[in-house]
Amino acid sequence: MLYLTVMLGFLFFAAVAMTVNEGLWNNTIKLFNIILAGLLGIVVGIPLGTWVLEQTGKSAEFAWYFVLGGTWGTFAISVVIFGLVAKSASGVRVRFIPQIDKFVGPLMGVLVAVMLTSFAAYTLERVPIKAGEWSLREASDTQKKVMMYARAPFRNVLTRFVQAEGADSQFYKD
Repeated sequence: MLYLTVMLGFLFFAAVAMTVNEGLWNNTIKLFNIILAGLLGIVVGIPLGTWVLEQTGKSAEFAWYFVLGGTWGTFAISVVIFGLVAKSASGVRVRFIPQIDKFVGPLMGVLVAVMLTSFAAYTLERVPIKAGEWSLREASDTQKKVMMYARAPFRNVLTRFVQAEGADSQFYKD
């Protein structure tokens, strides 16, 4: 579990480093892309992973591999497609007052990093940990809190989306 928390820290740091100089406009688009792709990754990726599992004829003990792969595969493809659509739909970058762009752009980059890290933590907590592949029981209290707080932003977005759509699935419930 220690390695998962360290990995989430590295992911957050890398995401901040990649977005800090992008500006307010680009980071805002990235934030919406990550939120939408994350929702699509969960809603479409889980059934896709289980369908691929059924098609391959593997036993149920391999289900979490396929579900995690379907979720992250759908997420990655969605981020790329949404990014291309946003780039073609908005060929002109919106300019803000330079002082606002200089201050709020990196803040929006931190929000992008938070949502990406939160999606990663949510999928790790929901798929391999819930499948029993990794155990939270052996983790320290600090590691448990890191996982709980790291998954919270994306979990809140997903919970509101599922409630609004009226979806009823055991995967979305705690």
